[in-house]
Amino acid sequence: MCLSSVFEVRDGHETLVCEHVSGVTADGGSVTLTDIMGVETVVMGAVTNIDLVKNIILIAS
Repeated sequence: MCLSSVFEVRDGHETLVCEHVSGVTADGGSVTLTDIMGVETVVMGAVTNIDLVKNIILIAS
């Protein structure tokens, strides 16, 4: 199973938002992340990069 880590990018700095993410839903100005335990985290911003090899997702706020 491939799970991702999600980082928020602000002012050129990456901050870890959520680990073990199994689902991502983008809706306008927000991104909802769901981890392997079903916990949802909402981040304001937009997905800017998804690296499936490194299992990293970047969200710009």
